[in-house]
Amino acid sequence: MSIITIVARGRGALLGLAAALAAVPAGAQSLPAAEAAPCLLVPIAPAQRAAAATLIAEAQVLDARSFWDAGHRHLFTRHRLRVFGLLKGSAADTAGLVVVTEGGRLGPDQQVLTNTLRLTPGQQGVLFLGPAPWPGLGLAGPAYAAYGSTQGFVAYDLARATAADPFRAYPAIDAAFYRALDPAGTRPRLALRPNPALAAAQARPLVAAKGAAVAVVTGLQPAQLPAGTGAVLTVQGSGFGATRGGGFVEFANADDGGRTTVQPLAADYLAWADNAIQVRVPSAGAGGHPAGTGVVRVTPDGGSAAASPGALTVVYALTNVASTDVPPNVQRPNHVANNAHGGLTFRYAPNFGANAAAGAAWQRALATWRCQTGMNWELGPPATANDIASDGLSVVAFDQASAALPAGILGRTTSYYQGCYAPDRSVVFYVNEIDTQYSSAIAFQFGPAIAVGQQVDFESVAVHELGHAQQLSHLIRPGAIMHYAIARGQNSRQLAPESDVAGGRQVLRTRSFRNRGCGGPALLPAPLTALTAATETGGPVLRWATQDDCFLSSFVVERSAGLDTAAATAGWQRVAAVALGPPGTAYQVADAQAPARLAYYRLGLVRPDGTRDYAAPLLLAPAGAPAAALFPNPVTGTQLNFQYTAATDAPLVYSLYDELGRRYRLAAAAVLPGLNVLTFDVAALRPGFYIFRWQDGQGGYQSRKFLRL
Repeated sequence: MSIITIVARGRGALLGLAAALAAVPAGAQSLPAAEAAPCLLVPIAPAQRAAAATLIAEAQVLDARSFWDAGHRHLFTRHRLRVFGLLKGSAADTAGLVVVTEGGRLGPDQQVLTNTLRLTPGQQGVLFLGPAPWPGLGLAGPAYAAYGSTQGFVAYDLARATAADPFRAYPAIDAAFYRALDPAGTRPRLALRPNPALAAAQARPLVAAKGAAVAVVTGLQPAQLPAGTGAVLTVQGSGFGATRGGGFVEFANADDGGRTTVQPLAADYLAWADNAIQVRVPSAGAGGHPAGTGVVRVTPDGGSAAASPGALTVVYALTNVASTDVPPNVQRPNHVANNAHGGLTFRYAPNFGANAAAGAAWQRALATWRCQTGMNWELGPPATANDIASDGLSVVAFDQASAALPAGILGRTTSYYQGCYAPDRSVVFYVNEIDTQYSSAIAFQFGPAIAVGQQVDFESVAVHELGHAQQLSHLIRPGAIMHYAIARGQNSRQLAPESDVAGGRQVLRTRSFRNRGCGGPALLPAPLTALTAATETGGPVLRWATQDDCFLSSFVVERSAGLDTAAATAGWQRVAAVALGPPGTAYQVADAQAPARLAYYRLGLVRPDGTRDYAAPLLLAPAGAPAAALFPNPVTGTQLNFQYTAATDAPLVYSLYDELGRRYRLAAAAVLPGLNVLTFDVAALRPGFYIFRWQDGQGGYQSRKFLRL
């Protein structure tokens, strides 16, 4: 989201978009006043940006390596840059200049900050740099950071020999371009080494017509899709080439309203033929940006770009994260419950809690998501510090002198991800913590009155940032909360049903309301605060409780038709329909017709629109069933099931031995507290007797025998 024509006060800044646009020199094209730039930014005038930087370098990013700071509280990423030229200052090392950005990926840990610069190896552009301001980096030698974060990088588009920053587009990389970057400077660009890629890009229009492939895009099927869900777009036309080679597809970049483009990752290309391309619509394409509504371009190998005659409409975009594997494993993260009510608890930092109007506006924003998507968030006791760090607490804070936001940023959300392995050995990324920080330098309208004139509506900003916390990315969709921009005097407090609500529910229903096998228990759909299941004398019993019963009409309790709820023959049978009771009702349903077997039970919340949100299924055994058992036994197929009641979420370590004591397997499986059913592939075992041995979370060993036929 961007703030248009905002005046930021404090820290010596008096920045308005009108003033910034007036300061744009020749060689740069600015956005018209009716358009916008990325989320929550105040434009920094080129002269101010150049004056604040101690080093202005034209460079290429060589690599990206993430690391923890000394306190193991923040992830940073160190980049080495090859410098082609200098517009200001000097550097001792121009072959490996070190630039540090906030956030990063290291093993199973990731930190992603909205409105914050992320650099990708291979990128080129001009960086406005100063000494890295963060303590505890532990790097040998000098390290730099971009002034204004995203506004401190003017990125090159080498496919077109153009450049852009968050507020300006540059139609050519020439002498006028370099003068526009530092209008008050007197020093010409100092060339240090040739830049073959840029030279080739500048020469490409002169040679493009000499035998180059000529592509034509005739249509897009379908014309409306979400991003980041794996949805596949078919681009129809001709002249694409029989194979992809060095060709690529480009989508409008939703982070800047489509002023630049984003390419899919290599794994997103599913098919490439001369007359059709099939490609996934990304929300974390090259550079980490989401695809947005706009024309789609195809550039065949060695050819020139062709644009679609109509626009692709991206209705919503779900956040994706990528592992550090090569190639990366890209997936949608899920939330996990980390409080006693099956949800996530936010806490006000002291400097935020002291502003009652800000706190009230933020709680209204929280209720908007809870009561329209079922996101289980709550406000808990205040934090004791204003820290924004990986500390297990989800904090809402204003910035402060010791932890100031970069110049020009009004607010940002940090999502802390962790990865783990599910029982099927797939990698699962989940949201472990969420922090939100707002600038203390802006005079927000905190409400409940609406913003007018030149005011910035805080509740609109808070609703948008909570959309990022719900794991939604930017859209190019005016009227939607997740639209990338907001203007002064604009009040966007209501979710758009077809995009914000639909995308938010997709995150929850396909990810966060399900047990993913590791990372923690699934979220309970709001307004649930408790859900338990137990086998009692009369049979299985489900109990649950709620609070703030918005977005709720009634309940339904269902039982699985079989143990494998994913099988083709699986189904769910209704046990009871339950009417909504008065506030404080303690709900309870017993299954008097329960079968004498293992079964899953699930509670469905019926929403006012007739749809349902289901809490993660709970597994129950019939009365008198053993705490641990193998079935089927003998094994006649290829799968062996292990019924196990865990006291904690400590991994179950197990091994398989044959009758001669030879070990065939040693592994660990993730479990959740309570009854679990783990399934193992035993197709490779020869017929005979075997021993299944396991170590529980308390260190004790047990074993069971089974027969493989």
